[in-house]
Amino acid sequence: MEKLKQSIFNIIFYIILIAIILGLVFLLIFVIMKINVYAVEEVPTEQICVLIDPGHGAEDGGAVSDDGVVEKGINLAISNYLKEYLELSGFEVLMTRDDDNIMGDQTLPTLTERRRSDMNARLDLYNSKDVDYVVSIHQNKFTESKYSGAQVFYSPNDERSEKLADCMRRSIVGFLQPENERDIVKAGSNIYLLNNCNNPCILVECGFLSNPEETAKLNSDEYQRQMAFSIYCGLLDCCRSASADNIR
Repeated sequence: MEKLKQSIFNIIFYIILIAIILGLVFLLIFVIMKINVYAVEEVPTEQICVLIDPGHGAEDGGAVSDDGVVEKGINLAISNYLKEYLELSGFEVLMTRDDDNIMGDQTLPTLTERRRSDMNARLDLYNSKDVDYVVSIHQNKFTESKYSGAQVFYSPNDERSEKLADCMRRSIVGFLQPENERDIVKAGSNIYLLNNCNNPCILVECGFLSNPEETAKLNSDEYQRQMAFSIYCGLLDCCRSASADNIR
């Protein structure tokens, strides 16, 4: 009889515990959503055009992990989710590509010429007078597998790029990577598009394909959505801050 009572007590205890945990989870989701609703209300999103550039595409696959995960697909998946979140909030969104393709003249005879044409066509969009912010999505890779975490690069040609990069870094660290201590980095001549972009522009290296654990996350639909949401919140925070500055 005592064992039965103990079993019933344990069952009730775990049911209550699960209910409390679920309640806290829903409360957290509610708070996050409320915060972002308030943030969106402070931003004239319908007046802001964001260009999303999913790096690489088609025959230019980008980095490849040891187990064959190709960068271009992850870039596009995260970019598509980001586009979805931005459009739901009223932003105008342009993309350099929305499938496994690249821009420019693809009838040129050599890969080098086709890549150059692609870069020039992307740069034309980067510098469009209709674009307010440019977000380029990429993945990193290194010779050693121990490195992980996102890093944000920013264009040196508009001071708002650094602000956007800082907002993005804080958002990714806050939502996804609390142990990430990487600083934002001003782009040099080795990052052609950022170095030649005149609009506010950043490049987000979301993680390392040379790290097997991070590759598995980056290749999962759930983490791609989380990364896109973190980038979305970073952009929203930057726009909110800019809007507040204009009001002042």
